[in-house]
Amino acid sequence: MSLLHYQSIRGKAREILKAILLTPEVSSCGPGDFMLLRLACEEIVMNITSYAYPEGGDGFMDVEVESRDNRVVIHFSDGGTPFNPLEHKDPDINMPWKLRHVGGLGIFLILKKMDAVHYAYEDNKNVLTIVKVCS
Repeated sequence: MSLLHYQSIRGKAREILKAILLTPEVSSCGPGDFMLLRLACEEIVMNITSYAYPEGGDGFMDVEVESRDNRVVIHFSDGGTPFNPLEHKDPDINMPWKLRHVGGLGIFLILKKMDAVHYAYEDNKNVLTIVKVCS
């Protein structure tokens, strides 16, 4: 199991993403599964670093990465504003680009490409968990 802790996350999205992708659990996945995990992790890390702490606030992010029975399980937690991305309405992907509302496509892609996605608000923390079966 790999544990990552960032006490200050402002401006560190690339650093955090790189650390996640270099964990033995993620880096041992095949190329296709690795790319899907990269997409999901990038979206989640960017959203947490950009929106979890509003009005320029800075905070923490913890990432726990584990591998169980050919599955990679990644838990992201932060102390930012409570936000359940799973309650976000799916975007209308059939609507022309120019008429679409901004936002929501990232979590939509995560839900479609991961094998499981869970959210909980526990101990004053957002906890988002993604699961990917690696073949």
